[in-house]
Amino acid sequence: MNSIEQNGEKVARFEAAFNRIHEKLKELVKETHEHAAYSDVLYGARKLHNVVRYNYENLKQFGYLRNAIVHKKIREDFYIAEPHDKVVEEIERISGILLQPPLALSVASQPVKSYSPQTSLIEILRMMDEKGYSQFPIYAENAFQGLLTDGGIAKWLSRNLIGKLANLEGVTAADLIPLEKNHSVKFLSRNSSIYDLEAIFEKSFEENKKLKAILITEHGSRNQKPIGIVTTWDLVRIDHATFISSI
Repeated sequence: MNSIEQNGEKVARFEAAFNRIHEKLKELVKETHEHAAYSDVLYGARKLHNVVRYNYENLKQFGYLRNAIVHKKIREDFYIAEPHDKVVEEIERISGILLQPPLALSVASQPVKSYSPQTSLIEILRMMDEKGYSQFPIYAENAFQGLLTDGGIAKWLSRNLIGKLANLEGVTAADLIPLEKNHSVKFLSRNSSIYDLEAIFEKSFEENKKLKAILITEHGSRNQKPIGIVTTWDLVRIDHATFISSI
């Protein structure tokens, strides 16, 4: 294959990946206009999705390069701008992430241990110490009863101190759940993507509701035991661990 054919192949790969990204960005911002400008949908998607935001500069440069390729072609077999091999690899990588995003489970804390209303406070405190847990999903059989948190535990302890001591004998999760705030907890299925995850957090923010956690279950039902839990801290991990550019 000569250099012209090689460059033509790189251009074709670049344009194909660019077009896939453009279509996906339109889908993300719910843009139905067939000829919506790439720069407009890119800017809109940047505000909604971490994967776009953290690849924004590269995606913007891809737009400039694509314009140079398409609009500044000197002749049929000669482009004034041609993508470098690494650029082609990078745009294909980002295209793959956008079209087949990682699952929400990829940033979830797992496995998740659930507790019954009869679980003793002593056991829960032991798990806090040994595992560093701060949130405890409470289930009666398979029915979600609420989320017990370190804040709720601290509130119970402060209300039940006698001098500097509190009697923990016989105290169970059921005694503490009523002291918890009405924590907002949502559910997602194991097949949900990080886009689904972000959308729930975004909606809660817009509604001024503090979302404490998202529990991931087999089919997204609150009557199934959790296989993963996502907190706001886990969401931050998407930014710094999942979508790092290679250019």
